[in-house]
Amino acid sequence: MDVVDRIEGCSFAGAEFLVWLWFESELFEGTLQLSDDTTCELWFESQIILAREKEQAALKGTAPSSNAEAHEALRQGKLPTRARMRIIRNELEYAFVIGAEDLSLSTLRIPAQLRQETDEQFYERMYLVEEIEKIVDGLFTDFLVLRLSKSWDGFVLPALRSWVRGEEAPDADDYGRKRAAALARRKKK
Repeated sequence: MDVVDRIEGCSFAGAEFLVWLWFESELFEGTLQLSDDTTCELWFESQIILAREKEQAALKGTAPSSNAEAHEALRQGKLPTRARMRIIRNELEYAFVIGAEDLSLSTLRIPAQLRQETDEQFYERMYLVEEIEKIVDGLFTDFLVLRLSKSWDGFVLPALRSWVRGEEAPDADDYGRKRAAALARRKKK
């Protein structure tokens, strides 16, 4: 198997990551625990595109991921391909579009701290871009740790399936404890 085949064989990971973020943002009411034991607020806003083969649903509005049409698209097997997100961490607010195919961030809006055009403003902007990349990388790492562990089949996937079907949501505290324990086991290795 050559490199291109291996990459294409893993192309589902970005879409699964977005579904997992969507699920966790709803389950934890927008407040996600990060690997460094801090939290951030994360929610999907203004647009989400879901697709399955050639079928596509582009949803727009204040909170498109929370409307019935978005959940119905998931039930039909459509997965997110692009989504606009907002993340707040340490009172700094970021907004961006993330693509499932390559996890690229586009139309990134970072918080402006310094008001004057100076070299310091450039360095500040670079620092803020690095910070949002660290946050997204950390969330993706947590997703991969869960996805590649027994925890995925043990409790994450059943909770996701239940959520997609619109059944009773799992207990957020119980899921959070199991999630934290699974991620802590990985840190010890």
